[in-house]
Amino acid sequence: MSIRSDGRGALGVAFSVNLNAVGDTFVPINCKKFLVRNFTLTNASTTLAASAAEIGAYTAASAGGTEIVTPAPATTLTASNITKDQTVAAAAVALTPTYDSTAGKWGLYVRVDEVHGSAATLDAFIFGDVLE
Repeated sequence: MSIRSDGRGALGVAFSVNLNAVGDTFVPINCKKFLVRNFTLTNASTTLAASAAEIGAYTAASAGGTEIVTPAPATTLTASNITKDQTVAAAAVALTPTYDSTAGKWGLYVRVDEVHGSAATLDAFIFGDVLE
């Protein structure tokens, strides 16, 4: 349950994160302060069993700000219906989103630090508690 009694749910989601390019995917967050509880990867477009792709999450672009999820491979995603919870590095820290002037919204960044090596995507869900 959320600290504000709103119920725990997805704070944000990045659909079709490109695993074949190093870079950031902006994830809009509709609150001022939050705690991240889970970072769940799912819906892989191909098996990632032998993939070198590493996925993390940060409060700022280019692996800046607070590291929410340390980049790690998602090698257990061997089919689109498999999910994997990555370890949340900032679970006990109240975070504030960053303003992205291109998107015109507040949010976080899912970052691919190492590429898969061929076409591949996945969805990244950020779950947590709204504080403000």
